[in-house]
Amino acid sequence: MTAVPAPGRLAAVLTSLIFLCLPAFASNQTALVQLVEYVGADYINAVEGGVIVSPEEYAEMEEFTSLLAEGVAQLPDAEGKQGLQDQAEALQQAVTDKAGEPRIKTLAQSIRATLVTVYGIPVSPKVVPDLERAAELYQNQCAACHGAEGRGDGPAGAAMEPAPTDFTEVARYNGRSLLGLHTTITQGVDGTGMAAYGDTLRDEDRWALAFYVGAKAVSDEMAETGKAAFNTIPGMKTSLTLDTLVAQAPEDVLKEQGEQAYAALGYLRREPSALFNENRFIALSDVRLKEAGLAYRNGDRQAARSAALSAYLDGFEMIEQQLAAVDGDLMRRAEADFMAVREAIDRGHEADIVSERVATARASLAEATDALSGDGLSPAATFSASFFILFREGLEALLVVAALLTFTRKANAISATRHIHLGWIAALVAGGLTWYAASSLITFSGASREMTEGVAGVVAALILFYVGFWMHSNSNSQKWLGYIRNKVDDALGSGTVWVLTFVAFISVYREIFETILFYQALWSQVTLATQAFLFYGIAAAVASLAVVCVLFFRVGMRLPLSLFFRVTSLVLLVLSVVLLGRGIAALQEAGVLSAYYLGVPTIEWLGFFPTVQGVAAQVLAVLLGVVLWLRGNHRQEGR
Repeated sequence: MTAVPAPGRLAAVLTSLIFLCLPAFASNQTALVQLVEYVGADYINAVEGGVIVSPEEYAEMEEFTSLLAEGVAQLPDAEGKQGLQDQAEALQQAVTDKAGEPRIKTLAQSIRATLVTVYGIPVSPKVVPDLERAAELYQNQCAACHGAEGRGDGPAGAAMEPAPTDFTEVARYNGRSLLGLHTTITQGVDGTGMAAYGDTLRDEDRWALAFYVGAKAVSDEMAETGKAAFNTIPGMKTSLTLDTLVAQAPEDVLKEQGEQAYAALGYLRREPSALFNENRFIALSDVRLKEAGLAYRNGDRQAARSAALSAYLDGFEMIEQQLAAVDGDLMRRAEADFMAVREAIDRGHEADIVSERVATARASLAEATDALSGDGLSPAATFSASFFILFREGLEALLVVAALLTFTRKANAISATRHIHLGWIAALVAGGLTWYAASSLITFSGASREMTEGVAGVVAALILFYVGFWMHSNSNSQKWLGYIRNKVDDALGSGTVWVLTFVAFISVYREIFETILFYQALWSQVTLATQAFLFYGIAAAVASLAVVCVLFFRVGMRLPLSLFFRVTSLVLLVLSVVLLGRGIAALQEAGVLSAYYLGVPTIEWLGFFPTVQGVAAQVLAVLLGVVLWLRGNHRQEGR
């Protein structure tokens, strides 16, 4: 057998490549949001009328604006970073000049908005904040300093300098975003009595507390007005997305969207379940589509392309399975509409054509909203979506691992079998860590998700292609079959065994990565009454995959070794073409590869996505496969 060149090194390099595509932590951005909000809210306690009224507070303002400027300078390069640096320096100079509070608040508001625009929303709650639990936590953890009603008059806070925050103060409420409050609760504030709760409270509890204290200044009248505005004013539900609710301070919303949206924001802080019950992925997708159309009309083609990709990846793709369970035709039509928008932008069509396609895609989203409206998905739709998410994602990984295990068991290769088990078990562990990160630490953007899936898909395709032809080339080799029958572990060699381990790992992890994120999206659409059906769907998918696995093993173990090699090699080669198509499509959706769209349907289970680049790669792989297959047959016939 031909030795595999440096397989251990190859696996290590490829694994590193994949995990380098995962997004980094966003603590820098959140800390800067906290700093700028603190300056905007507390400056009035340091300076009044150009006169320092508290040297301690003023020193803190100087320190925080200096840290803010340094932090902005250390952020990754991005379009708009220079403007952000200019704003941070202007705020620092304004504090030095003892400028009036309106100037400070204006600069702070501008910096916060620019941070969100340039670097995105780093974190958001994954589940509906539990305000009842937040009320209990507040009384146990916060009331001693901030007071039972949140007025900053708790007995333990009487001697604190600076004094604890009065959450009922409207001016302070106007300048604080929920993201800033969550960051403060998580990290605390150095030099004050505000402790950090990042290690003692779960993330969902910290978000619940942020919503709870962030709504203390919302009056009953404002909440009622906001409820009516949110439910009756056209476009309000799509303009007040979860990102807006979390990242923007009320004064930002008042300035950008007016008094009705300002009131609606207050209502959503009090009743976040109202937003979570709406389909926030559809709302996000609609906003991004509008941004794409506007950016393209303004001549910013790159921004339009990014917004169009985000509209699909961060929004619509996350509810495709739910929508398919309710109306499959609508799902496929809407997917085609999104593709048409990206195609028009990529090909540089007239702005009117792009606007027309954006309008069509938004109309499909409106239909999707109606289809998914009501109190979450029905039991049948929940079961169907849950089943097909796991069954579809798991089938490819199962076929790869089952083929490898059948081969090693048939040959009684104990060491190789153990290594393959090591590969898929490690993938399950990595998947668990990914779930934890996606739930608590990291927000995976659509682009980073597709980048990870794309790299993993292409790498898996290349390795499967190699393993498939290795099996085919040895399917009639009497010398090799003799090795298999006698001592397969020695015949394989340690290098090839680790390649098989890596194939098992990457095949399983790639599917787990996507499955986790799809289930998180599905979870937001189910109600308490239909939650059980989500788990029924998972159980049914697991049972179905188990049946496929057993059948594969039984058929494989009964086949003669030579025939088994040929059949298994064919299965792996077909899967390599499927994974290649899906990997290229993911890289195109991440914006890494360009895409020239064809007017033919998508066949996802074959990995066939209608782009020139993807189809060309698959056709090339098939042609290469046929040539190598025929050459292998010719060589074996000549032996």
